[in-house]
Amino acid sequence: MKTKDQKTIRAFIAVRIPLDLAATLHKKAQHRAGDVLQHKLRWMVPQQQHITLRFLGECDEQNLEQFSSYFEKSLSNVCGFDCMTGCFEFFPDAHRPRALALNMHSGQQLNSISRICEEGARLCGMRREMRNFRPHVTLARFRQHHHVTHSHFFNMPSYRMTVNEVVLMKSETTVEGTQYSVLKVFPLQPLAKSA
Repeated sequence: MKTKDQKTIRAFIAVRIPLDLAATLHKKAQHRAGDVLQHKLRWMVPQQQHITLRFLGECDEQNLEQFSSYFEKSLSNVCGFDCMTGCFEFFPDAHRPRALALNMHSGQQLNSISRICEEGARLCGMRREMRNFRPHVTLARFRQHHHVTHSHFFNMPSYRMTVNEVVLMKSETTVEGTQYSVLKVFPLQPLAKSA
């Protein structure tokens, strides 16, 4: 039972996008949006770009500690891996889009870590995630509903990134918008070097 004065933290598990790649994605997506759409979008600054693996919601410190402990043990044998950017996508769809995103592909590694997150969340009494996991990076949010087509955002080249860690992040709403900060870093095992 939570007491009235017990603070909760709005938290999620994520993979951060390296800043140089995030800056490239930001610039390319703005270019694809063009003058017409660019101002209808609220752009995510490169420093905040990430792939959400599991939104945990409002958690108390004890719950987060329990989840972190389970998650850390579960990741102990997971190696780092590469993933690639894919196509642009609109959430929930192109007719009434709320977000512009870029798909991410990693074979099954991102999905596998997402499943570990889900198991940990369920063990800690958190609500089950009903939506299917679709790895993506949110690049911008639409200020208002605006019908778009994929021709507005034709595809760009694929970019590769190496995932060496997963992070527990805190989400706070401020007057400047949503701010994210890292609560804990979970390093992955080093990638095996080929001979």
